[in-house]
Amino acid sequence: MDCKLIHVLIVALTAHVINGRVMCPSHPNCVCSGTFAVELNCNIDGRTVKINLLPSTYINIKCENATSLDYSKLPKCANEPNTFKSVSFKDCPLPDTSFNDILRQIGVSKTMSLIFQNAKNLSGYFNRKHFTGLKDLRKLLLSVNGITHLPDNLFMDINNLTWLNIRCNNINLSEELFKPLERLETLEISHNHMTNMSSNLFSHLSLLRKLSLWQSNVTWFSKDFFTGVDVLEELDLSSNGLNELPMTIFKPLRKLKKLTLFSNKFSTLPQNLFSTNEKLETVIILNNDVKIKTLPKNMFGNLSNLKQVYLQRSGVEVIPYDIFVNSSLITNISLAYNDIAVIPESTFNDQINLLELDLSHNNLRSLESKLFSSLVRLEILNLCYNSIEEVSSVTFSSLLSLIYLNMEHNNLKIISSDLFSSNKQRMSITLAYNRLDFENKELKNNSWAVTRSSPFAHTYNLRMLNLSHNKFKHSFDDWWINGHENLDISFNSIQYLWGYTKYSIEDGKSNYEEILKKPLKEVWISNNPLNCRCRNFLFIDYLKDNLKSKVMDDTLIHCPIWTREACYLRFIIFISVVTTSVSLSTITLILYFIYKNQINSMIKRRFKYFSRQDNTDQYKNILIKYSENDEEFVLKEILPELKNHKNFNVQTKLVKTNSKDNFIKHFANGSKENDTVVIIFSPNYLTSAYSHVNIKKIRGEMLKTKNTLYVFTDIGPENSIYAFLKEQRDQRTAILWSDPNFWNVLISMLSNGYKKKVRFSPGIDIRSKLNTSLTSSKSKLASNSSFTRLPDWPDVYASSTFAHSQV
Repeated sequence: MDCKLIHVLIVALTAHVINGRVMCPSHPNCVCSGTFAVELNCNIDGRTVKINLLPSTYINIKCENATSLDYSKLPKCANEPNTFKSVSFKDCPLPDTSFNDILRQIGVSKTMSLIFQNAKNLSGYFNRKHFTGLKDLRKLLLSVNGITHLPDNLFMDINNLTWLNIRCNNINLSEELFKPLERLETLEISHNHMTNMSSNLFSHLSLLRKLSLWQSNVTWFSKDFFTGVDVLEELDLSSNGLNELPMTIFKPLRKLKKLTLFSNKFSTLPQNLFSTNEKLETVIILNNDVKIKTLPKNMFGNLSNLKQVYLQRSGVEVIPYDIFVNSSLITNISLAYNDIAVIPESTFNDQINLLELDLSHNNLRSLESKLFSSLVRLEILNLCYNSIEEVSSVTFSSLLSLIYLNMEHNNLKIISSDLFSSNKQRMSITLAYNRLDFENKELKNNSWAVTRSSPFAHTYNLRMLNLSHNKFKHSFDDWWINGHENLDISFNSIQYLWGYTKYSIEDGKSNYEEILKKPLKEVWISNNPLNCRCRNFLFIDYLKDNLKSKVMDDTLIHCPIWTREACYLRFIIFISVVTTSVSLSTITLILYFIYKNQINSMIKRRFKYFSRQDNTDQYKNILIKYSENDEEFVLKEILPELKNHKNFNVQTKLVKTNSKDNFIKHFANGSKENDTVVIIFSPNYLTSAYSHVNIKKIRGEMLKTKNTLYVFTDIGPENSIYAFLKEQRDQRTAILWSDPNFWNVLISMLSNGYKKKVRFSPGIDIRSKLNTSLTSSKSKLASNSSFTRLPDWPDVYASSTFAHSQV
């Protein structure tokens, strides 16, 4: 395929929508992006131009820091000449050629709207050639700084314009300028400096319906200024320096519907200013720089189509009684932010269709009782920021459609008890920032009697009742039980939320279900000196838990927790338990001080016992006693083995020979109470420890000793008494060195303990065995120099008899 043909196909596809996505135009100086609208960032001779377009809809061209621009280098935004609804140029320099040539260059064959805006001072002026060829143009906006002159023939070639906006200029307009625009319907000339304008400036605009001269520095109009614009419907003369208006200035405007006159300097307004404007529907007079103290009589009267009147911030002090006479279709009246002190009773007599009335921010001190008697359809009444002190019982009785009443920031002290008795609709009433307490004081019998009655006793189902920032000391039950949705009683002096009048807290919580049939959605109670009492706690908890009401800024949460819990059974149980515990503790302390010594003694004994148990579990204290003649044996054979066991604390004690009181020391001071004594019992030990001792005593004492093990070792000279004691040993407290399992038995006995109980094998005659042993060794003992005295035989026999008797 030929390369040229491929290029033609690619160009043909540009700016087309494929699968909902706009294809970008191809241009070497531009970078394209966007999905549903094309965004082109172009660099033309070093100047940045951004183009945003949606095919067949709009093209927006924005220049950045460009004082000059070659418009012929702009990219073609459509492959074929196409129609766009709107084309705009922002911050771009004034072109040397016509806008029509530029539009064709970028692919626009026709457009209905052209916008040219530049916030910087332009070099050059508009002339007729700029708009040549734009015969189909319907809307034109020229917002350019620095333009002081527009040639009379500027719009000669765009005579089909219906909408023209010339703003942000310093232009003096001539009468010839608008002559070609016979089809013009909307003309906005704002932010200009037109101090002097010809009286026939708009006389050729016979189809003009909307004219805005907002902030154009117009200070004066001739009485025939609007002659020729008979079909004008909207006129805005705001933010000018007007200080007066001719009485007949609006006379030609018989179809005028809306007039805006805010931010001027009127000190007075002429009588019958709107007498010929029978179609007038809306009048706005706001922010007048000079006080209009008195309004003319019948100012808005006899206007059968008038619906909205906004006369605010104009320093009005006096309202004529007939200001709205015979204008029965008015739906909205605002006289707010003035200095009105009195409104005549008949002012609103004809306003049977009035829906919203704003009298806020004035100096009203009272309201005539029948001021609102005709306003049966009124829905919104705003009386806030006045100085009203009292409202009579019939003031609102005719307001059968009222849904919002605002009387905040007044000096209300007294409200009739049946003020809202006739109002059955669901209203929102706010009486915040007043001095209300609903208390009436009467002098009876030389004393003041206080009666309390709520004006809402017979008012039900309010959407909002706002009584915050008043002087209430008591709450009224109808606030809670009449089915209101929202209640605000914050910033008062209320101590108890419930139980002042008909019902009381003694009725019990169970009666709430019968009384509070319709729960409130939200309740505000903050900044009241609420008492931390059960009456308040139980009531708030019932609102939250049973009625699911949302209590905003609950002041009671700052009460001590015990004051709240004291209202519930769980707290009573808790206090009972604590009281019982304290009582028992007190009794225990008293008993302790009475029996202090006995208790301390018992504790010490128990402590010692458990300490011994703990020490026993940790290690064993072992004391080895031996004769000095057996020292070598003990040091070499006994001690090394015992010290290998970590849980044995081994100590030794040497028993010396020829000590007459060894026997007494041995048994009296042999060891500590918890020590286990291991005696290396040998003939040497026998002669060392028991010399001059009767054998009867030796045997008896061996049986009585506690925590003592005897290791019989045959070290030393033969001894018949030793032989006898060895043969008659207690196998639970004695062990033979010659036993092959000596160490196993000894370690087991030391670790596991043993019982002190002497047993002999059955069938052994101790007496005969003892006599035999003594007879065979008597001679040996007599010659043994180790004994200074042998025991007498009768003693031996007595000893054996004693031993037998022990068995």
